[in-house]
Amino acid sequence: MNVFMSLQQLDQLPRDFIKRKIMINLEQTKYKVIDEAVQLLEWKITPSEVECHIFWKDTYVTDEEYRRLLPYQRINHFPGSYMLGKKNELCRNLNRMRKMFPDDYDFFPRTWQLPYQSEEVRQKQGKAIFIVKPEANCQGRGIFLTKKLDPFLDKHYVVQEYLSNPYLIDGLKFDLRIYVLLKSIYPLKIFMYQEGLARFSTKKYVKPQKKNLGSVTMHLTNYAINKRSKDFVFNNDTNKDDVGHKRSLSSVLKYLQDQGHDINQLLNQIKKVIVKTIQSVQGDLTHLYRSQQHNTDGIEQCFELFGFDILLDSSLKPWLLEVNHTPSFSTDTPLDKIIKRNLIRDTLILLDVKNKPKKIYLDQKRAPVYQRPIKMSLEEKEKQQIKMSLYEDKHLNGYIKIYPDEIKDYYEQFMPPKPKERDSMINQQLEQFKNVERALKNQIEVKPSKSKNAKRLSTNQSFSDLDGQSLQQLTGRNTVIPQTRAVSQQRPFSSITTINRTISAVRKPVLSNQYQNLNISQNQKRLVYPSPVEFHPKPVYKMIPIKNFSFQKIENNQKNE
Repeated sequence: MNVFMSLQQLDQLPRDFIKRKIMINLEQTKYKVIDEAVQLLEWKITPSEVECHIFWKDTYVTDEEYRRLLPYQRINHFPGSYMLGKKNELCRNLNRMRKMFPDDYDFFPRTWQLPYQSEEVRQKQGKAIFIVKPEANCQGRGIFLTKKLDPFLDKHYVVQEYLSNPYLIDGLKFDLRIYVLLKSIYPLKIFMYQEGLARFSTKKYVKPQKKNLGSVTMHLTNYAINKRSKDFVFNNDTNKDDVGHKRSLSSVLKYLQDQGHDINQLLNQIKKVIVKTIQSVQGDLTHLYRSQQHNTDGIEQCFELFGFDILLDSSLKPWLLEVNHTPSFSTDTPLDKIIKRNLIRDTLILLDVKNKPKKIYLDQKRAPVYQRPIKMSLEEKEKQQIKMSLYEDKHLNGYIKIYPDEIKDYYEQFMPPKPKERDSMINQQLEQFKNVERALKNQIEVKPSKSKNAKRLSTNQSFSDLDGQSLQQLTGRNTVIPQTRAVSQQRPFSSITTINRTISAVRKPVLSNQYQNLNISQNQKRLVYPSPVEFHPKPVYKMIPIKNFSFQKIENNQKNE
């Protein structure tokens, strides 16, 4: 993007597209600007879920909805796109990549996920100012600044280190909303729109202090928050897109160029931020997409428009704040309307939706004998990819292709491994793990010393012959004498005491002869058991009958006396 277009140039750009009878389902979207863009392409809006070629939704796509898609249909979300859209998932993925590539993934502030990383954050308290965000909210809801995190360490929040040195225009803090089209995840195809929005805060920026931490219109640039301020200035003239608290991206780039900054270098840095962010989730998105894909003619069934929020610091370094999987397409101002209408129209043109796959599928269904579609060969797929890339280069309109591009080799290091490479890596790791286990076993393994077997009792030997021998002599093992406790240390019911004496086989009979087993051996007859413990006799209760009496009889007896 060596030469960027102004807003007026983008709006007046002649758009070359093929007119086709395409049907789109808009039942699950609330934005009227999508309807306007569809009418410019002369497409038809239908509520039917079978006749339509495209579904447009404002929310995530569930696995069930994706499985219900027919082979010729497309939908405007990827399964699993919440990995970019949710703040906690984005934090987890980017932190994982930063551990592997610390120098390349330094484009987002230090971020922690509570309550799982509460110990790490606790050590940073008092040294920095934090911005606390709910995991899944949008439009600035629930965001606040703080220095102390103790009350929130056990709650579900995403905590970022606050960037206190932003680049200022007219003394105001701002961020850039850049629209990105993920056209295909496998193979990866990413496009960035040349026009976007710059959203300004409404209060002059002052470095965060204890007094102004609660001033959201100073520290936050969200449009939903600042538009409620009495100082907010709406832009009502598209010819003056550099006025107000919401401006066009091209007007900010022109301002920076006039200040002597290198815009091409800035845009190249932003492109790298976008591509590397999507690469952090490419492996998971590819797995979900390919495991549920059921067409054989190479149709890209999913596409998605993301809103990347980029903040520029005082040295003009771009920082990624968050990614919106459902960016707002509301048109409160003429500036919003002209940018978003062209964005959606150029997106639908770039998809290259055709009627032929639908006709083939319906003909196969109506046939008396259903025949499965023939799978495409590798050569046919390559030819199709070449045709698609030629079409994309010709119908970019307001888009630029940022992946693949001239620095594709640089991005290869961040790519997830291919299935065969991944399997070989897993096998190598297993082999290494087994070798380490074997080495540890060889070091720890010690041959046990051969101890003499304990003497067994012969059938002709009685227990009385063992009188006077110690337990060690009998078992052949070392005995451990239990330690006696003091009276104060004794546990309840621990009245058993140990007597250090040699084992005696003298026993006295416990039961009388009438209860002894008559089928006993000679050795057992010699055993003498100790006398039973004498217990106090249990009291015997006798039931005494009570005679029936009444008060009348008692009174009569008293009178007689």
